This record gives sequence, structure tokens and C-alpha cells, in this order.
Amino acid sequence: MYAIVDIETTGTHAGYNCITEVAIYVHDGEKVVDEWHSLINPKREIPQFIVQMTGITNEMVVDAPEFSEVAAEIYSMLHDKIFVAHNAGFDYGFIKSHLGENGYELRSKKLCTVRLSRKIFPGFKSYSLGRLSESLGVTLENRHRAQGDALATAKIFTMLLKNDTGNHFNTALKRNSKEQHLPPNMDKAALEQLPEACGVYYFHDAAGKIIYVGKAINIKSRVYGHFTYAEYHGKENDLRNSVFSITYELTGNELIALLLESEEIKRKFPKFN
Repeated sequence: MYAIVDIETTGTHAGYNCITEVAIYVHDGEKVVDEWHSLINPKREIPQFIVQMTGITNEMVVDAPEFSEVAAEIYSMLHDKIFVAHNAGFDYGFIKSHLGENGYELRSKKLCTVRLSRKIFPGFKSYSLGRLSESLGVTLENRHRAQGDALATAKIFTMLLKNDTGNHFNTALKRNSKEQHLPPNMDKAALEQLPEACGVYYFHDAAGKIIYVGKAINIKSRVYGHFTYAEYHGKENDLRNSVFSITYELTGNELIALLLESEEIKRKFPKFN
């Protein structure tokens, strides 16, 4: 059984922000068989830019339950199912963190519909939920609201299951698979092509802007390390979800890499350094 999840929040970092809405659709591998939805009172002001994006106002959540009041229900819906979301690291990170604060330890296998879509439906210009829905002919109502986004994700998930001729689901769910840890907006093949050599590497966002600069004796190993051991609710998770491409410059030795890294950080001011 799968639990297809979408949340709305007061910001992007689970350690500093709160959930304002949760929607869960339970999927049996063929169709949706159960659902749960609620606005959540975050006990803080919702930033205006979040209000503008989601339409969720402070007035809408004032009488909604706090997360602690629905934590048991949410855990019961999720704990024995595979956690599915569009950019699963983000939603899982918030849910896991909030459940942990209320005494529930979530240890679910995860599937990301961004990564699966890139493999099963290759070649689209964008795999954002809105663009992917449009490409697949899926109706997406109430964009940036948990219920609308989760329902669209559930429809896409059904299509992914039916079209998985390459056995990508089973590969992603294997215990030793690193798929769930990798940036959802990058193909694994691009990471595999990174050199096992000394140099400086650059993480780029969707617009191509450099958001992180690092150095390594072994670039490939170090890049994998960023994501394999990242928490699902910390800065490394925010970085993982923001990476769309990686470039690098080989330096030949560690000293030159150190000097180049320092100079590049001073010149480019990457947001995650």
C-alpha cells in the first residue's frame, strides 16, 4: 500500500517552519482507496508570500487543529505504507520532523514521483507538478493546495505504475538503493558521470545559478556524500531539493582545489555555503 502525500508549510526548512495543510491519499497499487485532509494551525503567522502562493490565510487556520492534535491520525495513515510525494524529500522531511516532535517515529520507504517520472516518462522539458500534469493530461485543480496537488500526484502515480516497463519502482525500493537520497531534479546517470578526481564542484539551481561550491579529492564520492547522509529536514535536504545540475573543474591537487574553492565562494556568494 502507498500513501500519497502533499503538504503546505510556512517555509522551506522543517527545522524552522510549520505545516499548514496535509492531504493523504491511500493507493492500493491500482486506485485510491482512502483519503485524509486537514488544514493545520501552525501557531505562528503565515508569511505573506506564502499566503499569496497557497491562498491559505491566518484566518483560515485559526480554528484548525494543531499538528499535535492530528499526529496520531497522520501516523496511522502513513507508518505501514510506502511514502509517495512529488519531491518526496521535502514532504517526508516535514512530516517525519513533526511526528518526531510528538513521539512518533516514521521510518517509511519512500518513492519520489519526480525521479520516477524522469525515468518512466523521459524527455519532458519540466517535471514540476504543474508542467508534468499538463504533459500527461492530468487535471490539476487548486494548485499549491495540499488536496489538489496530492490528488494530481495520485493520478500521475497510477500512470507511472502502469507504464513502469523498466522495473524502476522495484529498483527504487531496494534496501541498498541510493535513488531516494539523490536530488529529485537530477538523473542518476549525470551523477554517475562525475569524475573520481580532485577538484572543485558547483551545484546549480533550476535557473543555472551556482548555489554551492565545494572541493574534494574525489568529486564523485563527495557529491554522493552530500545526499546519502543528509537528514530529511535539514540544510542538506534543502540543498538536495534545489540542485538541478552539477559542474566541476579538475585541479590536479588538493591545495589548488582549496584555493579555487575559497576564491569562488568569495566571488559568487553561493546561498548554501
